[in-house]
Amino acid sequence: MEEALVRRLQAGDESAFDELFALYQKQAVRTAALITGDRTLAEDTAQEAFVLCLLHIRELREPSRFRPWFFRTLTRCAWKGMGEKLPAVDWSEALEQVGAADSYPSEKEETYEKLYRALDGLGRKQRTTVILYYFNDLSIKEIAEATGALEGTVKTRLFAARRRLKQALEADRQKGEVVYERV
Repeated sequence: MEEALVRRLQAGDESAFDELFALYQKQAVRTAALITGDRTLAEDTAQEAFVLCLLHIRELREPSRFRPWFFRTLTRCAWKGMGEKLPAVDWSEALEQVGAADSYPSEKEETYEKLYRALDGLGRKQRTTVILYYFNDLSIKEIAEATGALEGTVKTRLFAARRRLKQALEADRQKGEVVYERV
């Protein structure tokens, strides 16, 4: 379906853009919010990524690779919008603002909030890699395409991020707080 929409858009059918936008809009804003921690910036970032994709859609040689190509654009826009500083994020507020908080069971809300806070301890590239892998179900290969990194680098970032997240969650557990077992 996605590939057919891209082919239609490349052929000049602008209604295909509306369909691609509808398909990816919520996910794009959520991803940008998770990367930047700012709803307004996330919405602006998603809009900028869609505009850039529309302007450069004919440069995409393989329509089947739209998803990683789009997330590469989105990631770059988010990084550019954030500047050099990686902000500490109020995750519950960021997710609530983009409507993602409703997608998690209320009994696990506190657990997810702790996990999101642990994401603050990650650098920009590790955080982005975790977000693309776990929140957007991109493969290692797609993340490599989206971030411009080698597949081995993506694997290394995921390994290091998992280790840092586990350490942060273990620290919470030692404080007597119950946290989700898997990272």
